[in-house]
Amino acid sequence: MDSLLADFTQAVSALNEVLDELADLGQQKQELIVLGKVKELDSLIRKEGIVISNLEKTEGARFKLQEQIGQKWGISSEELSAQEILKQVQEKYPSCHRELNEALNRLDYNLTRLGAINVHNNELIEQSLDYIKVIETTLNGDIAGTYSNNGDQAGESNYILKNLLDKKI
Repeated sequence: MDSLLADFTQAVSALNEVLDELADLGQQKQELIVLGKVKELDSLIRKEGIVISNLEKTEGARFKLQEQIGQKWGISSEELSAQEILKQVQEKYPSCHRELNEALNRLDYNLTRLGAINVHNNELIEQSLDYIKVIETTLNGDIAGTYSNNGDQAGESNYILKNLLDKKI
């Protein structure tokens, strides 16, 4: 069982390495989005696809080890969370606890960090798209806003652009 737990800890550590790489790519994407470097961003997104494929393989290996641990302990994979594994390891295999605890804490940190980076990148992309729409409207002209009785802007477009100046008919 010690070797299975060591393999599981190594799998979590490998997962952390891939997540570190994804986080680095996400931060690089932020810079490219802000600088408007579309070609470099496209290239980086391709690299990210390769890393995500690697992440899927690494996560699959980790999950198989988790299932094996669950089978040995008589716990279904749905009930066997990271915290449950850590609890069982602390009670039954204390020599493996410290390393596994560090790997799982790092995994939690990496997942939180990656989520924050993705949210920030999505916000930057939305701002860029808004800017492009404003420039497009400036160059192509703007149509007068149409408003409903309660003051909401209505129109056929899915994209809602607040008009700074409404034209009087």
